[in-house]
Amino acid sequence: MIIMKKKYLSIIAGAAVMLSSCDMDTVQQGVIDDTEPLNFEYATNMRNNVVYSNLRSMSVGAWVYNTELQLDQFIGMSNNGGRGGNIANGFLNSSNSEFSSPYQSCYSVISRCNYLLPKCEELLGKVNESQARELRKYIAETKFTRAYAYFYLLDHYCNTNDAQTNAENSLGLQIVTFYEPTGDTSKYPGRSSLKASIEFIEQDLKDAFDGLVEYETTVSAGMCVAGAEYLSSYAVAALQARMALAIGDYTAAMEKSQYVIGNTAYKLATLEGYVNMWHDANVDELIFAPYVDAKEISNQQSFSTCQGYNYWWADPAQCDYIPTQESVYSLIEYEDSEGYINDVRFVAFLGGEPYVLNVEGGQSKTYVFQKYPGNPLLDTGTPMYDNTPKPFRLSEQYLILAEAGILSGKQTEAQKAINALVKARMISPADQPEITLTGSELLAFIRSERSKELMGEGFRLSDLRRWQQGFDRNQPYTLNPDVAQTRSINGLNVVYTNDDFRFVWAIPQAEMDINPHLKGQQNPGYGY
Repeated sequence: MIIMKKKYLSIIAGAAVMLSSCDMDTVQQGVIDDTEPLNFEYATNMRNNVVYSNLRSMSVGAWVYNTELQLDQFIGMSNNGGRGGNIANGFLNSSNSEFSSPYQSCYSVISRCNYLLPKCEELLGKVNESQARELRKYIAETKFTRAYAYFYLLDHYCNTNDAQTNAENSLGLQIVTFYEPTGDTSKYPGRSSLKASIEFIEQDLKDAFDGLVEYETTVSAGMCVAGAEYLSSYAVAALQARMALAIGDYTAAMEKSQYVIGNTAYKLATLEGYVNMWHDANVDELIFAPYVDAKEISNQQSFSTCQGYNYWWADPAQCDYIPTQESVYSLIEYEDSEGYINDVRFVAFLGGEPYVLNVEGGQSKTYVFQKYPGNPLLDTGTPMYDNTPKPFRLSEQYLILAEAGILSGKQTEAQKAINALVKARMISPADQPEITLTGSELLAFIRSERSKELMGEGFRLSDLRRWQQGFDRNQPYTLNPDVAQTRSINGLNVVYTNDDFRFVWAIPQAEMDINPHLKGQQNPGYGY
């Protein structure tokens, strides 16, 4: 008898162990139970796990902060215990767990979607019309979730800068469209072209959009409100706009972002509403905010993005990573008529004042990242500092519209979009003059605003790759000389060129080793 060790199985061969567990009166997370009778209730339970549990998991924690720690807006402290060390210190190779864990988890999500889709389609002719309408919605939601996972892979493991000029010849993803776990390595797929990968994701998103529009217009538009706990056509359009910007399709990016902005239920948050949003207040800016409760937290599903930056559950007077001085200065750029800081993000992201840290046996003050403060209602002791995910906010859509607008020659639309966002972020909007910049100066301003607004939310890898903007992290920190001396030496030594190969992640070495069709398909800079 031949025994195959599980660690040598391809990570896309079947449903791998999921990132977390979740109890929504459904089957155990990470397990596909095909012994239950196929009926509407089973499909509903599967949909809850496959769609909403996975979307929650993929919008928090390391999914968000790994790319932020990798790049230029945060710097490690010497006492961080090595947490995030490899990716934060530039030591990247194809064996990094930061690459293999999300790759494996994405394909686990995809595998479960591939299992559920034909099950729902099979049931359509066996249920009443009301249940059939729900099943068509489940199919749309599942296709969105599959696209969400595939886009994460595309945006991290592919050079999306090739999308408009070399998509046929640039490497894309391993596309799997059906559920068939196997140990036969000859059946494992190689990488498709970037063009084919983009077209597959776009088709899934189109199907999801059309399916949800049908449900919203014939059954209920209740998912189209701000802070919706369930997917809507507007959440799908938000991802379509995000992807279109990433691949340089500025016409589609503008069209989809304008669709989202056009829903009058959504409004940019201001003042206290913006600050409270990060404490989980349900404000009009949230396009999709999947539900989380304390029971899920106690079931070991981690919703703490805060801990990746601060690790406060071990010691609230210690931080693993702090914002660089340039990040801090960017949030104090605007002043009101009396010379006070006029940017509400200074309060929401940095607490509005220096924080007391333990430094070299004493205490000293500096600014720390407090964008994810934790919701007391989700605090079960440990883990702490958990928040509900916020995968789609209206402000991102304004930034997409502005950047796509200026790059496609629609300068008026770009100016209007960025003015609306900046005004909403001012404590005293009347003291902020209209932005009348044009051309390259307007583009630089839009990028600066995007860097501020989305700081710490997981967009930085995609942004710097798209902008071809390198950095040298060894920059001054005059805010506090004591704190400056305790920054990580390895972290300070990180330098990226404008086209650094590390802007595209490596295909995990374990997958390269087991899959013969991946030979010669590793991303540049990581070996074979």
